Amino acid sequence: MTITWILLLSLLGQTETKAVKPAKPDPSVEFFASKKVLSISIEIEPKEIQALKMADRTYVPCTIKVEGGQTYTKVGIHLKGAAGSFRALEDRPALSLNFDKFVDGQKFYGLDKLHLNNSVQDGSYLNELICRELSRNSGLPTGRATHAMVKLNNRDLGLYVLLEGLDRTFLKRNFGSPDGNLYDGGFCQDIDQPKKLLCGKKGQKDEQAPLKTLLVACKEPDPAKRLLLLEALVDIDAFWTFIALEQITSHWDGYNRNRNNYRIYFDPSKGNKAIFIVAGMDQMFGDPNFDLRGMSCILANALMQCPGMYWRYNDALRKVYNQAFLLTEMNKRIDEVVEKLKPLKDIKGGGDDIKNRLAERGKVLARLIGEMPAGPPIFGPDKTVTLSGWKPALEMGPSLLLQSSFEDKTCLHIRSSADSVGSWRKPVALDPGKYRVEVLAKAVNVKNRNEPNSGVGLRLSSGEKTKYISESTGWEKITFEFDIPTPKEIVLVLEMRSLKGEAYFDTSSMKLIKVN
Repeated sequence: MTITWILLLSLLGQTETKAVKPAKPDPSVEFFASKKVLSISIEIEPKEIQALKMADRTYVPCTIKVEGGQTYTKVGIHLKGAAGSFRALEDRPALSLNFDKFVDGQKFYGLDKLHLNNSVQDGSYLNELICRELSRNSGLPTGRATHAMVKLNNRDLGLYVLLEGLDRTFLKRNFGSPDGNLYDGGFCQDIDQPKKLLCGKKGQKDEQAPLKTLLVACKEPDPAKRLLLLEALVDIDAFWTFIALEQITSHWDGYNRNRNNYRIYFDPSKGNKAIFIVAGMDQMFGDPNFDLRGMSCILANALMQCPGMYWRYNDALRKVYNQAFLLTEMNKRIDEVVEKLKPLKDIKGGGDDIKNRLAERGKVLARLIGEMPAGPPIFGPDKTVTLSGWKPALEMGPSLLLQSSFEDKTCLHIRSSADSVGSWRKPVALDPGKYRVEVLAKAVNVKNRNEPNSGVGLRLSSGEKTKYISESTGWEKITFEFDIPTPKEIVLVLEMRSLKGEAYFDTSSMKLIKVN
């Protein structure tokens, strides 16, 4: 009994000794959540100013003083910015600060690196902050944003957008391991161009090897084999979320549309799979009608041609829209930041403008995402599926569109007594193949418009049309065959283009057939 108690007490003691210590608070969390706008004073010696003028992207040491706080010495500083935002040192420059460039372990509120953006392309000073928070709320690793008042050698530069730098500290905070390769995407360059290695193990035989392997996989001609290769090289769900975020925020200058403003991290904790990180989000929501399907980059196009990718991308669009594009919360956040900055700079006009743009974009997104098919058509053994869920649409003029009974059939009905174009529309997402649509239709007292393909007929919204009828002695079968070379969404259109008349489409006859 005595031995048993001694053993038990010994084990309890070991358990107590090995208790996990609580993690130290991360000062960067409090920093980015602060209600106070930090004032930062930068001092650069004359000889370092000359060095910057000679090589503006090369780090030189400077001194940073924080109002009411600490002084940091030998902080690395250089100019930053692309064609639109770059300003000379004598002007209002955008700056990169690296606190441990010359002093090992020196940190600024838990950060090694940060950027001070002059926001010359965003007078609201809000785009970066709102869109980065939208990105983080979508589940994507994203550098955080806040604001700061900046002085340079006692010259007041005013309000800046302060961004968290992407370095090992960022990687450690956001990924399982900071030891993978982090690349700068470069200026308007896709993955087929060499990239600057921002972080990674020294002494690599070929720093570009992960990118080369990814590019080879993208070029695999067989879509099924290509998908197997890319599944091993890319976090595909995270990538589609990244693309969905760019599309939803109208990011015309991002990776997908312009091969710009992105970083790629090959995460060792996920088998070195590539994860894309957003950047350069200062010109957002400019076009409320920015479509969700346009893709200009190598990886998105290579993936979209693979089986099932259309649906995984749709899932990502719904995720970002439902989880992050929350108008009430975004408007509240804008109001908070406007109020926070009010004593220093009045940006209410810019805040109201962004709220208006968010509202307009929200209307378009509600329609586009609401129209997305819930899932792929499920073909029966006869390779046929019945088409339902048609929506009415008016292109021009007055038309009555309703579901009605006619000659013992349930029909989609179009009726008009004046020059008009009315239709019923059905979006369908299809994998590559040859397809045929069939429907029984009847035209009654239809007077054609003075144009080709006038009357009652079937077409794709992209323009391809079948035979049109203007008068029927009985029900006519209208058929239309088409090819889908790559996975995409089409819209089938049943329409009447006429000066007057009625069109009936038998709902039980509406079929989509996979020919091959």
